[in-house]
Amino acid sequence: MGKLDDVLELIKNGVRTSKEIAERLDLTVDEVEGIIKILESLGYVEKVEMGSSCQSCPLKKICPGSCV
Repeated sequence: MGKLDDVLELIKNGVRTSKEIAERLDLTVDEVEGIIKILESLGYVEKVEMGSSCQSCPLKKICPGSCV
């Protein structure tokens, strides 16, 4: 598997931060963020911003973003 596949697999398995992905794959955070941008441009992932309402949401532990 290539680095793109490795990062995508971790995201699919619930890893949500660039730092955690970098640690697991022995990469730098900058490398991971670059890979994520490539995955985003290819349509494999979508960047979702967390809103202020996320803090009180009962689904915040499993939800990757915001519904607001």
